[in-house]
Amino acid sequence: MDGRPINKTMDRDDLRRPECRRVLIELFGLMRTMQRAGAQYSSWYGHTNTWPSIWENVNRGPEYDEFPGNPDELRVPWFLLWEIAWLVANTPLKPGSRILDMGGAGSLFSCYLAARGHEVIAIDINGELCRHANATVRKMGWRYTAVEMDMTVLDFPEAHFDHAFSVCVFEHLPISGRVRCGEQVRRILKPGGMAGYTFDYDNPQAFGRLSDPADVFEQLVRPTGLYWRGRPEFVDNKKRYLSTPQAFGFGRFTASTAKLHAFVTHAVERKRIVANTMDYTFGAVFMERIK
Repeated sequence: MDGRPINKTMDRDDLRRPECRRVLIELFGLMRTMQRAGAQYSSWYGHTNTWPSIWENVNRGPEYDEFPGNPDELRVPWFLLWEIAWLVANTPLKPGSRILDMGGAGSLFSCYLAARGHEVIAIDINGELCRHANATVRKMGWRYTAVEMDMTVLDFPEAHFDHAFSVCVFEHLPISGRVRCGEQVRRILKPGGMAGYTFDYDNPQAFGRLSDPADVFEQLVRPTGLYWRGRPEFVDNKKRYLSTPQAFGFGRFTASTAKLHAFVTHAVERKRIVANTMDYTFGAVFMERIK
């Protein structure tokens, strides 16, 4: 770490940093290797189907720009590349670490960790994703197990993991679930163990509820009882890259209809619809168990 904030919102320029570029080179190589082996990783939406939905494409936003060299733009936008590269570049991973990936069975992130020789346990509430992940592991020969489990009930022994990660899952839990999960993370980490999460930040959809640095601390950091890594604060760079699909429409009429429906159903925060500020981004936090 060079003194710049690591607990922060996403910035495409981060991917130009040497430590992130090194991760991307390895990641792109893995993606090609898995494609040749017929071993699938899930998309950024957690799907195993080849073609993304219209919803996913709308979510990328109207100004989405493909990332040079990405061998799978169809399912892996640069947002996911940032999440993986940022977590790895800012976490000192010792060889052969035991790692918990919460909510990422079959994800590109957990596959990458396993391919680097770590022992990975990925938990997911989706049993089909777990079965798919374990089939992939048999093809690749990794030390990787996918287990069907609710991440709000971490059924593992105390001090079992060197690292605990989660990639864009916490925002899908109710706030009480985020807190319950966090309260268990310290227990399952070894002394000196580290945690790193990415998540939707400032997402105007009703389930979001992570819209300022205080939310991040209260919902994701404080419940763990862990210490910040890097600067003890979350920094919002004010850059927003993703669009809210619920308010999308082709043309002025359908767009207005979609916004009205989102307003009436409370699918999107009403004040954000009125202000027409419905873009959002991803964020990342890093923590450590001191003792």
